[in-house]
Amino acid sequence: MKSARPQAAVESASLSMPVKTYIYRFWLSLLLLIVISYSIFMASFAVGVLILSLLDLVLCADIAFRNAWNDLGKGRFSLSVLISLSLIASFGYGLSKTLLTNPLAGPIDNLYIPMALLICLYLWTCVRNARGKERTQVFIKKLDDFLPKSGRLVQPDHRERMVFARELKEGDIIRVKAGERIPCEGEIARGETAIDESLITGNMMPTSKKIGGKVYAGTLNKGSVIMVRVKKTLDQSVIAGIIHAIKNSERRRCIRQEILDKYTPWLILWSVVLALAGYIYFYWTGGYSRPLHNIGIVLLIIGLGCPLSFLFATILPSGFLRLGAKYKKIDIHAMGALEVLHKSDVVFFDKTGTLTYGELRIASVHTGNETARRRLITALATAEQFVDGPFANAVMIYSQQENIPPKSVRCFDVLPGLGVSAISGKDTILAGRLEWLREQGIEVTVGPHDRQAVICGAKNGKPLGYVLLDDELRKGAKEMIESLRKQNKEVILMSGDNEASVKAIAAETGIEQYNFGVLPQTKAEILGNYVSLGKKTVMVGDGFNDITALLRSDAGVVFSSGKNVYNNWVDVVVRRSDLHAITDLFGMYKRLNTAIRANIVLSLFFNVLLLAAILFAPSHIWQERWTLLVGLLVGVLFVFLNSMRLLRIK
Repeated sequence: MKSARPQAAVESASLSMPVKTYIYRFWLSLLLLIVISYSIFMASFAVGVLILSLLDLVLCADIAFRNAWNDLGKGRFSLSVLISLSLIASFGYGLSKTLLTNPLAGPIDNLYIPMALLICLYLWTCVRNARGKERTQVFIKKLDDFLPKSGRLVQPDHRERMVFARELKEGDIIRVKAGERIPCEGEIARGETAIDESLITGNMMPTSKKIGGKVYAGTLNKGSVIMVRVKKTLDQSVIAGIIHAIKNSERRRCIRQEILDKYTPWLILWSVVLALAGYIYFYWTGGYSRPLHNIGIVLLIIGLGCPLSFLFATILPSGFLRLGAKYKKIDIHAMGALEVLHKSDVVFFDKTGTLTYGELRIASVHTGNETARRRLITALATAEQFVDGPFANAVMIYSQQENIPPKSVRCFDVLPGLGVSAISGKDTILAGRLEWLREQGIEVTVGPHDRQAVICGAKNGKPLGYVLLDDELRKGAKEMIESLRKQNKEVILMSGDNEASVKAIAAETGIEQYNFGVLPQTKAEILGNYVSLGKKTVMVGDGFNDITALLRSDAGVVFSSGKNVYNNWVDVVVRRSDLHAITDLFGMYKRLNTAIRANIVLSLFFNVLLLAAILFAPSHIWQERWTLLVGLLVGVLFVFLNSMRLLRIK
């Protein structure tokens, strides 16, 4: 699933190379850097150091020259061009100092160490950028575990036979017991039940199904035994389509356009102008007799024209921002996602587990008075205390908050998808769906409840009242949506849930566009239509049914939960419960850009100071081999300190 939007038009040649092109060159350059540095500080044979530096250029920096040539051919003055220019000038300066009996002007013996450092850091930068750019095959552990393995095939003589799910064919009748996953797509031929379709639709509340009702493969039968007529085989099912799409998809990593490339042309121009100014100045002040001698000044300035700190201007802020975001419980796997989010045209949201917490809570209790309210909650908590499910969890959390403890039970019976029957002392308690209690001859009057789920309670055949359960909106949802609208972002809600539920959440958050009853592949198609129109898209989700849409979007953000199986490859993982985290991502982008620009200014400022000190300070200072290295690292230190401010994100 790939975006129709081309990316190559904005990429420099360095990003078109695979990671392995840079990796072995980087390690070789690091080894040569160590050997060259050791040789210079031990005052080894000068020609030997020259040969080592030449090997570094030929074996390691060749890729920089190749990238520079390709970029120049496209009229682009990229970082590779600046690096190549500096390397050629540095080697030329060192060559003149080593081999010429009358070396060119310049107070420094050579620039071999700065040159080796520049090669090593350039390759390291390219490794990081290329690794972030490469498409990665999507891999999810135990992906096939989502597929049902077998089914109970009902034969013509009414006997059952266990078969592999893939053996079922259209027209077959299968028997599905409570607690089993449905191994195909079809319709109910006999029986009524409640089915958990959260894997497909994201709806955490079981859906009631009657004869003729459509069922999906991989969903869980939580009610009674049903007969299902096969309409589509497992390989044709929605869940198989999702898994096939995942296995054959590539994650398009969000690539942050290298911001250094934007400033490189000005740095090249500045280096050349400064070099010419230096040549003219020393030419006039030194006399006319040796005009070629001052070319050494030109080579020296251009050789140091790309400060080492310039290469750290983006890498250090990105690293510290990741650490700062992690402290805020946000994992940024692809830094380019921040830029995509900032420049996005459309932001898509899932409902359950994304805009909402994905957990049912008791929204209101409907009884006659306070005494009746406590009696109802006591009965519900008593019946549900040993049950595992969203309804039971909501009841127990509410009873704990209200300090209403459950009573002991002698026995209980769970009817999946319907309710619980329990005996406590001499009392028989029923807790469950309205329809189920009515089937037991207990009439409970329930008012309008829109999208909310209903649990009714009864004791000894008499109704006690009912509670309404709802999935609570995440904290900060309204403010976050309003913030996106102020930034002229188009916000769209997509959910597999029913119309009433989706419409209510859209109204509550202020989202004008929404889609309900949307299957996973349809989500991806809706999002893909916007991508094909050239719009930047962001998908914010949380569940298995969001994966195909996340793959097709320009950036994917997920809220971490126990259902997540793909936190290792999405762009941003939010491990918080509030939606202010989305707003925080915009703030992080602005702070990151501010820090990068400040770093670029700092690197240029200290580079100019270093060049001024080299050209005008007493020459004996630069005869010390460590002086130049310290001067180069001062700018790196200040860039490091400025970047550290991103550790604290408000």
